[in-house]
Amino acid sequence: MQLTTRIAKTGALALVVIGLGAGVVHGLPEPVDVAVRPSVEQDQDAWAMPLDGWAQPGVRKQDYTENLVVQPCLRRAGIDFPVPWATAAGLDALSDADETPERGNPAPALSWTRPLDADLARTRGYHGPSTAGANEDGIRVWGQDPDRNAAFATASQTAVDRCFQDGYRTLGLADADGTEQSASMTAKALTSVAAAAAQQDAAVVTAAAQWRTCMAPSRVQDLPASPADMPSDTMRRQFGTDIGSTPVQDAEVAIAGRDVACQESSGYRQALYDAEWDRLLHVTATDAAVLRAAEPKQLVVDRRLDRTIQRLAPEAPADVD
Repeated sequence: MQLTTRIAKTGALALVVIGLGAGVVHGLPEPVDVAVRPSVEQDQDAWAMPLDGWAQPGVRKQDYTENLVVQPCLRRAGIDFPVPWATAAGLDALSDADETPERGNPAPALSWTRPLDADLARTRGYHGPSTAGANEDGIRVWGQDPDRNAAFATASQTAVDRCFQDGYRTLGLADADGTEQSASMTAKALTSVAAAAAQQDAAVVTAAAQWRTCMAPSRVQDLPASPADMPSDTMRRQFGTDIGSTPVQDAEVAIAGRDVACQESSGYRQALYDAEWDRLLHVTATDAAVLRAAEPKQLVVDRRLDRTIQRLAPEAPADVD
């Protein structure tokens, strides 16, 4: 039931993404001259951007929360298989890992457009967030349980469908015509494009050079020209930043901390934020129409999902990050 819904939404989105890509990448003549009213207030610390209110939470967290909410209804329909534990942080991390530019995602998770901040530098250096809390193995076993699948097969499909539709409405995820998902994909894609374009802004390039001078005492042999390219290749190998199981080392944290401090003192962070924000204040008429078709309510939805997981999910084991 959920799979059919997902496929229908994805199919509807394909046209939107193709149109967006053509307009942005191939330079079609449609002007970027329609003003957008920002969905959030400016907040550099949170790296808030004008279109954030349209960007839906990660699919992993949405699906998990839906399963938690519909469980009592499914139990009444004869499907009594409690949802395993998972954490909102782990599910967010897994969604971010899935939705990457490197994987060709035209609308990557917004986390990929945000620079390193002081809190992350202090707690994990250049390592990514732990996906241990997503409990992938436990949820996979639960989802593939033959007894559970047999219960779905024998249950009233009308009752099952009603359970999920009620769950979507409860969480604010109902999107029968795909307009909210289309707006989300557009918002994420435009934010990703703006983040990349902001790196070429003259003020950002100048500040990046000053950042590099500030970073000289860190003695990074292959120090890149911009913070956007940190960690360097040497650092990735030395600290294993791409391997979640490797420990975060003190030397890594020290470099990351100096990186963030130099971003601040050089003016890089402010220049980058301003350049990206300004680029997102105007869009094409086509993209504006997609955004206007949906309410920018997704930050509210995201908080609702977090509260629901906190309230309904089983306790995570003590050894989960």
